[in-house]
Amino acid sequence: MCNFGELGAWLCAEGTWTGRYGLWNLLAEHLLLTVVSLLVAALIAIPLGMFIGHTGRGTFFVIGLGSLSRAIPTMGLLFALVLLLGVQFRELSVVLALALIALPPLIAGAYSGVTTITPGIRDSATAQGMTTRQLVRHVELPLASPSLIGGFRIAFIQVVSTVVLAPLVGLGGLGFGIIQGLALRNFAQVTVSAVVIIVITITGEQLIGLGQRLAEARLVAPKRLEKP
Repeated sequence: MCNFGELGAWLCAEGTWTGRYGLWNLLAEHLLLTVVSLLVAALIAIPLGMFIGHTGRGTFFVIGLGSLSRAIPTMGLLFALVLLLGVQFRELSVVLALALIALPPLIAGAYSGVTTITPGIRDSATAQGMTTRQLVRHVELPLASPSLIGGFRIAFIQVVSTVVLAPLVGLGGLGFGIIQGLALRNFAQVTVSAVVIIVITITGEQLIGLGQRLAEARLVAPKRLEKP
């Protein structure tokens, strides 16, 4: 356990904020790994989820992927990829492992967003001469955006909390402060690192949630205007 005096001393110590293992650098590495992993996952998951939802093919894949993601241990997946690709490619291994974690909620969000669209809306768009690409881009994607953002919200929480394991394979991130702090019995370092992880997780989740509510509001507003 640590007290406020130990926390203050550690926060004011030289090297706490700057340098290779300073808080600012570890925070930047943590966020970079999170963002890159989510982008890689989104490039795969969103088109795949929308394709499945649009065509109705592969619905079993969405269900099976969700079940499989809960069965695979994250740490085991991380170490397996590092061993498979080699230590020299550990950055790629970590990004792939995190992207695989983010895939199920992103695919489910895209799939759910498309399948919940009223069939009459698609029929009207098709009757007006829209091609499949135009239908997806101008109708399905905007209407599915709240569900897409909802999937991204879940994926963010899972990824940003799992990045804590990255230091176990030699990378940075805020998990380094926890692992090193436990090894050195520096509980002030552990406490501050954990608090920062909690803060960025809650802040990111709230910001994405705000984006989801704004997307929902944009869809509701036109319906209100149509009412007499």
